[in-house]
Amino acid sequence: MPRNSIDQKVLHRYLIEHLLGSESGLNHFKAAHTTWAKTPYAARFDSLHEQVQADQVDLKRIMERLGCTQRPLARLFAPLAKLAGHVNPFNPLRRRELAAAQVQLDVLTGLLNAKLRMWQTLLLMVPHDPRLDPSLLRELSRRAESQISQLKALSDETWAERFAPEVDDAGR
Repeated sequence: MPRNSIDQKVLHRYLIEHLLGSESGLNHFKAAHTTWAKTPYAARFDSLHEQVQADQVDLKRIMERLGCTQRPLARLFAPLAKLAGHVNPFNPLRRRELAAAQVQLDVLTGLLNAKLRMWQTLLLMVPHDPRLDPSLLRELSRRAESQISQLKALSDETWAERFAPEVDDAGR
C-alpha cells in the first residue's frame, strides 16, 4: 500500500476508540463537577463539560463523514466506558481537599491531551483525505488547547487547598 493511502479500517478503529474514551471523559467531567459543586469553580467545570460534549458531537460528525460506524462490540463497551466515568476511581469520595482531587484533575488533563493529539493526527491526514475539514480540525485543536489551559489554571489556583490547607488557631 502506498505510504499516502490511509488505511480506513485502522482510522475507523482509532476514531471509535476515541469516541469510547470521550464517553468516559464526559462522565469524568461530570464527576469533577460534583467534586467542585458549591465552589466558585463549579461553573467552570460545567462549561468544560459542555465544551467536551460539543467536541464529541463534532467527532461523531467527522466519523459520519468518513463512513465510520460503531461496530457491535464497540457499542457493547460504550456503557462500560460511561460507567467508568460515573464510578470516578480517581476521587471516589469527591473531596477536593484530598490528593485524589489532584489526580482527578491530572487525569482530566490527560484526557484532553489525548483528544488534542487526535485532532492533530487527523490534521496530518488532511492532504490524503479530502473528506477531512482542515479548518474544523484546527478549530477543534484550538478548543482542546483552551480546555487544557482552563483546567491547568483551575489546578494552579486550587493546589494549596489540597497540599497546604489552612491551619486554624489551635494548630489543626
